[in-house]
Amino acid sequence: MRMEWLEAFRQTAETKSLTKASESLHISQPALSKQIRNLETELGAQLLTRSSVGVALTPAGRILLERSKVIANEVNAMKREIALMQDEGKVDLTIGSWPSVATIFLPARIAGNRQATTKLEIKIRVFYCFHDFLTHLDNGILDAAFFDDRGVKHAYHSTPAFTEPFYLFVNNHHPLYGSRDEVSFDEIKQETFVMLPDGCDVRMLVDEAFAARGEQLNVALEIELGQSILGFIHANLGISILPAIFISQMKPTIKAIPIQDFESYRQISVITRDEAVSKRLLSFMFNP
Repeated sequence: MRMEWLEAFRQTAETKSLTKASESLHISQPALSKQIRNLETELGAQLLTRSSVGVALTPAGRILLERSKVIANEVNAMKREIALMQDEGKVDLTIGSWPSVATIFLPARIAGNRQATTKLEIKIRVFYCFHDFLTHLDNGILDAAFFDDRGVKHAYHSTPAFTEPFYLFVNNHHPLYGSRDEVSFDEIKQETFVMLPDGCDVRMLVDEAFAARGEQLNVALEIELGQSILGFIHANLGISILPAIFISQMKPTIKAIPIQDFESYRQISVITRDEAVSKRLLSFMFNP
């Protein structure tokens, strides 16, 4: 079974269109049809039914589509692992991460390791919930993901990359905290915060830290991007609890204040299907 036949089948099955699949694969429709016929001949079964409105899977086609995803992922993983082991040629890796890691941490690490980028081509995709990371690791869209996975069940390889504490972010002119260099949890536990939404590790960790102390986090406004939250704080329209990664994004009007007795921290790990990919990424990120 040739991989190009399998990919031709997958694209056609997923798009339900020979035209769309041929455009996606950049081949002619007759060439696409021939690859699918070759695959059907080898398997001895019809995989697709064709009509004027598109194509549909036969029972055999449904079985192959499900198995083909596993086959393609395993073949791609094998190719990457061999390439990484031999350290020859350029290896393409797609990384998924939260917006903060994607816009602050990863660009700095990539820029600081120009020599390594000659052998490692990194693409970054941003996601906003745990489900997306795991789904795209499973279907092969992502080779790795950077997030705090301590409270997330999965079967992938996970290695800690870095940890960071949380701070209270306020405007310098905030009437209660603008002049403070440190605050206690008891002082801020009844405050109302501008926070990242449910579904991200920052929000989960802050919610858990409050719950562990018998308190409930009061949220006035949810915003998907931490940089946007900093914009509200810059305008003195709220305060927030965010990890240390955002300190580098602060304007002079904002300060990050340590919180006493707030022992929660974010641990960003690199999560991969293959240990070789994890080792290569960590070496790339932390050994310029």
